[in-house]
Formats: sequence, C-alpha cells, structure tokens
Amino acid sequence: MTIFYLVRHGETVWNKEHRLQGWLDSPLSEKGVLHAKKLAEHLKTIPFTAAYCSSSGRAQETMRYLTAGRQLTIQQEDDLREINLGDWQGKTVEEILAKNRLDYELYTNYPAQFIATHTESFGAVTERAMYTLKNIAQKYPHDHVLIVSHAVTIKCILNAILGRAIDQLWTAPYIEGTSVTIIERLNESWHVKEIGSTPHLQ
Repeated sequence: MTIFYLVRHGETVWNKEHRLQGWLDSPLSEKGVLHAKKLAEHLKTIPFTAAYCSSSGRAQETMRYLTAGRQLTIQQEDDLREINLGDWQGKTVEEILAKNRLDYELYTNYPAQFIATHTESFGAVTERAMYTLKNIAQKYPHDHVLIVSHAVTIKCILNAILGRAIDQLWTAPYIEGTSVTIIERLNESWHVKEIGSTPHLQ
C-alpha cells in the first residue's frame, strides 16, 4: 500500500491579501512558516520514503521545512501545481468581482456551471494530478509519500477518488494551509483516510 500525505502549502503573502496565485507565486507569510514548522514536528515519526512537491515556490518553501533533517530528495512536479487561473492570477478577489463577478461566483459557488475560458478547467487539473499520483504509487507501492500541493488540486484529487460530481468540488472541509489529507492506494483501489486535518494547529 502507498500512503500519501497530501499537504497544502503554508499561508502566503498573497493569501493574506486575498490575491489569487494559481501558477504565479508569493512567499510564505510568518504564519505560513510557523505552521510548516509545526507540521514538520507533527510528522517527524512518519517514515517517508519519497517527497514530491509542486514546482511553485510556495510549495517548495513549505517542503523544505517539512523535510528539514531528513535524508529525502525533493522531486518537483509541474502537474502538482495549482489550477491555472489565467487572467485572475495576481489580482485580488475584490478586483476580480469588479470585472468578472458572474464568472467568479460560478467558480466559487457553482463549479459545475463554471466554463473555463481563460483558466484551466477542473477536469484538466484532476487528470494531471491523478496521473501523477498513479505514477508515484507505481514507484513506491509499499511506502509513505509526502506531497506538497495546493487547495484546488487537492480538492480535485479528492473529488476523483470519492467519485463525486463536479458540483460537489467545494464540499467541506476546507483545505487550510498546512492541512494534511491522507489517501491510500492499494493495487488499483483508492481510499481516503483523512481530509484537511490540522491537529498541529490546535
């Protein structure tokens, strides 16, 4: 069995500003760094064999804190990146609502009705992320694997594994910064063990 620990990166400067990142980037905030260090302590007894992270800087920065003191090679994967948000990247939610209120409200409240024109589709994110996880599971069929990715990407993975329709994409719980989602892969079967767990923040 492959046991994946899917971690969302820590809070960033743009998260604090309610500015969308997508494939753009900003560094971790002080809180993001603190939470990543707390999670590293929480996970210290998990015997990870492999570590994969999104090629985005905020994911790499989070992963460095999580693997400090471990003899692990961090492997970067473009396909673990966040959804590409096109024209919205780098803009605040307020700025987006001023110009694209309907599209943004569909994106955040009615994902099944959202049509990706300038952005990547939820289906495309799901396809690339699931393909990557399957390949990693083939390489590490009996191991614990640490992955640092992003909120929408993790939601898409969960939706695929749970067999849910796209209108259920945002089903609670919310994927907070440094939260841990644990999924297991045995042969061709997937099992979700935990979603968005944050005991290190209690």
